[in-house]
Amino acid sequence: MAEFSNPSTITSTGDAGAIPVAYTDTATRLTFLRKVYMLFSASIMVWAGTALYAVTNEALLLKLMTLMSGNMIITLLLLMAVMFLLPRVVSMGAPVNYIALGAFGIFEGFLTAPLIFVVLLGTATPEVQAASSAAIQAGTGLGAAEVLRDGTGLLTAAFALTAVVFGGLSAYALTTKRDFSFLRGALWMAFWVMFGIGVLAMFGIGQSFVLGWGWSAAWVLLMGGFVLYDTQNIMKQYGSHQAALAAAVLLSRFVIMFTHILRLLGMRRD
Repeated sequence: MAEFSNPSTITSTGDAGAIPVAYTDTATRLTFLRKVYMLFSASIMVWAGTALYAVTNEALLLKLMTLMSGNMIITLLLLMAVMFLLPRVVSMGAPVNYIALGAFGIFEGFLTAPLIFVVLLGTATPEVQAASSAAIQAGTGLGAAEVLRDGTGLLTAAFALTAVVFGGLSAYALTTKRDFSFLRGALWMAFWVMFGIGVLAMFGIGQSFVLGWGWSAAWVLLMGGFVLYDTQNIMKQYGSHQAALAAAVLLSRFVIMFTHILRLLGMRRD
């Protein structure tokens, strides 16, 4: 579960029938960017709210953890379905695209909640860990409220650091004259290699690497590359009506980067 609580991604391809925003007038480009980042911010709130709700709802959290740890094949198939179907749905007109974006944020929240709990539990004080263990043994729950309360600082730090890194890379990609389109092939090759390693780890192959800090560091670097590429790509490949799709792409990168920064900070805290 170390990785597959958040491996979702979106194929960032635009609508071939649309005029890319990069080739429109300045007003259209600025309007598009404002809409993309407004929707992106809203989807971040939906994702974060869903994840926090799932972590504090012990019955739901237990079901999610059981699903992801006991039904890996089903979880993997669900992830693949979302990865390939979501871009087509979010590319539709309003209000379907906005509903799909919101649904994606909720899906990501449910997906990341178990990982957040596991990381926070692993870095909790001995007293909180003991209380959580006692609650599990007594069958009264997971002690998630105490774990979350003890790990609030870590969560805040991980979110703030992700926002700074993500925002800085996005600003650089939008203002630099450097073209990052050359990264596309290398990024997707690296992604599928990492994804494949994660799948093997689900079946017990290479688990020591996946559980180490190098795994999360590699994902953070990979998502950093995707942020540079995708920030420019949504201008070059997407039409002005595809702001929701662009926001979904950025959300997927942000969530993956956050979960692995959280793991790295949790390891440091240990």
